[in-house]
Order: sequence, then C-alpha cells, then structure tokens
Amino acid sequence: MIDSICWVVAIMVFAAVEAGTAALVSIWFAGGSLSALIASLLGANVYVQVLVFLVVSALCLLALRKIAFKNMKAGNGKTNLDRIIGQKVIITEMVDNINRQGAADINDVKWKVKSETGEVIPAGETVTVTDIEGVKLVVRR
Repeated sequence: MIDSICWVVAIMVFAAVEAGTAALVSIWFAGGSLSALIASLLGANVYVQVLVFLVVSALCLLALRKIAFKNMKAGNGKTNLDRIIGQKVIITEMVDNINRQGAADINDVKWKVKSETGEVIPAGETVTVTDIEGVKLVVRR
C-alpha cells in the first residue's frame, strides 16, 4: 500500500513539474509512475515496480520526445507581424537609409522604416511593406 502512495505522489510531482515548465521535462516520468502504480495495484513487488517505471519512462521519453520535436520546430511558424508584409502604408517621415530616418504608421503604431532599394522616399508616398527587420519595416515603392 505504501508503494502505491509513493507512486501517486510521484505522478503528482512529475505532473506539477511539467505544468510549471514550458518544455517537456518530466511527462515521461509521470507515465512511468502511472505504470508502476498499476503494477503496484496488481501486486507486483517493489523491484518489478521500479523496473516498470524505468522501462515505461524510457519508452515514453523516446516516443514523445521524437513526436514533440517533430511538431515544435522553432522558427517555422508565422507571427502576427507577418500579416503586415504586403500591406500598403503611407510614409509619415521621409525615408533616408543613409541618415537612418523614416517612419510610417500602421494601426496607430509608429514604425521605423527603411527602403528596400536604398532610395529616398518622401513623406506622403504610398509604399508596400516587403519585410520586417527587427523593429523596422522594409518598404518599396
């Protein structure tokens, strides 16, 4: 009975650690603990329970980590800012890459702007956003 309680506590600890992190760090151990709990309830001795915990945890680690990394590749998702690319904007401050000046407003937010081709673009000109480099919009006529 005491070993069953230990496995329940282990499940809760591993689940709490997993819930408190943004990365997969302990979910496989929660799965191993659950399997060991089942072995305990079926009457297995402590050595068998530990073996079940280790084997199932290792299998969960191998299976879940491979699936998780396949589906969570960094950098391949679009952000909300990507919707700005392709929009037409009106230049509010002359764009001059050499003097590092230029601005445009999008949705009441003032953005620094640079010209894609390096040309000077006067205020009032309508341009198209082609890219975002850090905090600057890259535009072309």
